[in-house]
This record gives sequence, C-alpha cells and structure tokens, in this order.
Amino acid sequence: MADDEQDPEREVEEPGGRLPQLADLELHAARHEQPVPADEDHVAQDDDQRRVPGQLVVEPEQDCGGIEHQPVGERVGELAEARLDMPASGEEPVQLVGDTRDEKDPAGRPARAVVGTKEDDDEDRNEGEPQHSERVRDQRERCLDGAGCHDDKDSVARVAETVTLPGFVNAHSHTFQRALRGRGGGGDFWAWRELMLAEAERQTPATVAEHYAATYGEMRNAGYTAVGEFHYLGLDEARAAAGAAAETGIELVLLHAAYARGGLPRMRQASPAEYLRQLEALRDDGIRVGLAPHSVRACPRDWLEEIGRYAAREGLPLHIHACEQPREIEECLAENGCRPIELLARTQCLGPHVTVVHATHADGGELDLLAESATTVCACPTTEADLADGFLPAARIEHRGIPLSIGSDSNVRIDPLEELRELEGIARRQTGKRGVFSTERLLCFGADEGARSLGLESWPEIEVDVAHESLRGVDAGDVFDALVSSCSADVLSAA
Repeated sequence: MADDEQDPEREVEEPGGRLPQLADLELHAARHEQPVPADEDHVAQDDDQRRVPGQLVVEPEQDCGGIEHQPVGERVGELAEARLDMPASGEEPVQLVGDTRDEKDPAGRPARAVVGTKEDDDEDRNEGEPQHSERVRDQRERCLDGAGCHDDKDSVARVAETVTLPGFVNAHSHTFQRALRGRGGGGDFWAWRELMLAEAERQTPATVAEHYAATYGEMRNAGYTAVGEFHYLGLDEARAAAGAAAETGIELVLLHAAYARGGLPRMRQASPAEYLRQLEALRDDGIRVGLAPHSVRACPRDWLEEIGRYAAREGLPLHIHACEQPREIEECLAENGCRPIELLARTQCLGPHVTVVHATHADGGELDLLAESATTVCACPTTEADLADGFLPAARIEHRGIPLSIGSDSNVRIDPLEELRELEGIARRQTGKRGVFSTERLLCFGADEGARSLGLESWPEIEVDVAHESLRGVDAGDVFDALVSSCSADVLSAA
C-alpha cells in the first residue's frame, strides 16, 4: 500500500488543510408560506437557523439543545425556514430517472427506466410506499385471526408458527470489511481507513469467492435476501463476488465504484471512459450493476457529471458516499465552494434513481435537496456507530419524507432488525418521542425502499418464527412491533 507522503494522489483525497474563512457558496433557500404545526416545532428548531451563503463557522460548537449536533461548516444566518416537509426551491430540480422497469429485459441486466416528470415520480412514491405497509397489515390480520383477546397469553401460539415478509434488502455492503471486526479499537475513522485499505490490498479473486460466499450466507440467515455490493477491488474480484452471490442464493446488484484519485492504485480508473468500459464489461457478463462514484473525495466534478449523465441515460441506480465525515465536508468546501450534496445536485447526481450513503453530517439545505429530488438515503447505523461517524439526522429526514434504506456497510454486525431499531432509537433521542417511524415504515425501509434503491423488482421472501422465544408471550397483534423493537435476526430465515 502506498504511503500518503509518497503518493500525491492520496494527498489530493486527504489534504487535511484548514477550512478557509469564507467560500463562495450557493444554496437553495427554502422559504414557505405555511406555518410549522405546533407539534413539529421541535423538529424544525435546528433547521430554522438557515444559512446565508458565504458565511461559515470554522470552529463550530456542539449544539446540545437541538435534536442533533451542528454539522461542521454550518452556515449561520437569519433566514427562517417556515416549512420543512415540503421545501420550495429557487429553481426546478433536475429530473432524472423514474422508478420503473421493463419486465421484458434480461434477468441479469437492469432495465432502462423511463425519464418522467417530478409529478410522475411523486405519484410512483406515493403509490409504492403504502403497498408494503398493506402487506405488513395483511400479515398482522393473519396473526390476529383466531388469536383471541389481548390478555390471552397463548394468543401467539394459536396462529401459524411462521409468517412471511418481503426479505430485507442490504442496500450498502463492503463485504471484505467483515474481516476487520474487532480490529482497530482506537483512533478515528481515518485510522480505521488505513486498516481497511491494507485489508483491501490483500484481496484476490480466490479470497473474495471464499469469504463473500460465507458472508452472503450470514446475510441470508439474518434475513437479507438481496445485497448492493459497493465494490472497488477490481473486475476479476467483481466477478468472484457475483459468483459467491449466485452460490448462496442472494440477489446481487454490483455497485461498481469509480475512483479518480486516492485509495489504492487497484481501485482507480484513468478516466470516466475507462470506468464506464469496465461497467459495460460487467453488464456484458450478465451481472446486474449500478454506478458508484465513490465520493466527492474520490471523484472530481467532471467525473460526477459524466457518470451522472450515463446513469440517467441508461436507467441505472447510482450510489455515492456523501457527508459521512466532517473532514470530507471541509475538503469539498475548499475544492468546490459548496458542500458534498450541493455538489451532487450541481452535477446531476441526485434523483429518484440515486442513493446517498450516510448523509450523517448533511445540513438543512442539503436535506432539502434530497427531499425535492426524491433521492434515497442509505443509513448504516451499526457501522456509523462503530466508525464514530456521528448520528444520522433521522428525525429531520423523516420530517421531510426523504426515502430511507439500510445497509450493513462494513459488516461489523449483520442484522437488519438492529439497523432498523437503531434508526428509530436515534430519532427518539433526537425528538424525545417514541414511535417516530411506524413499524410499517421501518419494515418498508428495510425491504421495499432498499429494493427501489437497487432497481430490484423482485427478491426472495423471509419467514418470521412467531414461536421463537424472543416472541414468547407477545400478543398476536403486537408481533411485528416486537419484531422490530425487541428481536434479533435469529427469528428470521429464508422462506
């Protein structure tokens, strides 16, 4: 692995320079006429401090009174935000790819989606989200059918021992990082990253084939039946990952990473054209793929623009890390004069087919951009906790109606129920209220939203062992609430 001091390309990715006092920033201002309902004031407080472009807080202080920390580089001003859930914008959002797929397309290849209007995309979302909730409600009714009254301790035992649900979708995984669990207990994200790069350098097609098959098997046993593999180890290793997925019966979308700078030499491509040739080679092999510019650290503006255009034209999902770490935001401000998600908006890398991974330190303006473009956020709470990334602004994301999916990311834990429980737990801590996300919504994040993020139309179901000891004594009508709030993945199995 190249040393940072000897590799100028690593220096480009990780300059570590001081954030300039001022930057020339442009941001959509969200101004609205409707007042914020009284019961939403607690969510709106942190966003009411809207930022004036060009004003930066170089040494931000922790905001312990609000619902989350103040993001690094938060701009301060007096422009109030009157409504968060339906933000207005100074300009029309770029409309990219609708959430559609042609069933006649070959099985191994994502279909070309039709570019539609924003109204069409919103209708698709409004129609699609309740469908999953309806499935969950149907299963609730089956549990309740003949189960007796609430105080009947045997009510669960009187229904079927298993019920089926759509399988969970792991929308973001770096499977080789499973080998790092338990290592590197000290330091910060950047210290861990050095361990990760060393582990990546050791990977071969043979190790990928062996270890990915084992880890995908763990995912299947934990209730994940589809996975988005965010891959930057090379083409032969990508083919080995696809083989491992086929061996274990998990649906795979290979999110092939674009790397212009930083990382390891094996991760990089010489140009966007070379990257797209690699992507097409994988598609020609029958592998279901998505585009994955690694981050704004790894891909400069011109790369993002070309990759964004290709994803929109081909109707493919696009995934990218953004706003995971404060240093990433500082570097983006220094290089581009805007924050990461603002840069994605300017380079046509937001839209219904796009997933921003993490968004841990996204500010109010960036969250508005995600909401108005119907971009999905993939949250990976167990990894974000392990790497000291910070807290997802879960309550603010929910307030705006931004689609959410989940991922196991570094695979320090493989348990979709734990990821969902952490999402709700974070939101509760931020708002002081329980039930910020309904059980139906959480299960939708874990399944349907993840599938939409990866462009999947179908994926295997799972079974819930209602007779499991974790659900002993739970009333039939409370099974799904208890599943999300109290159970681990050992209550789940492939259908």
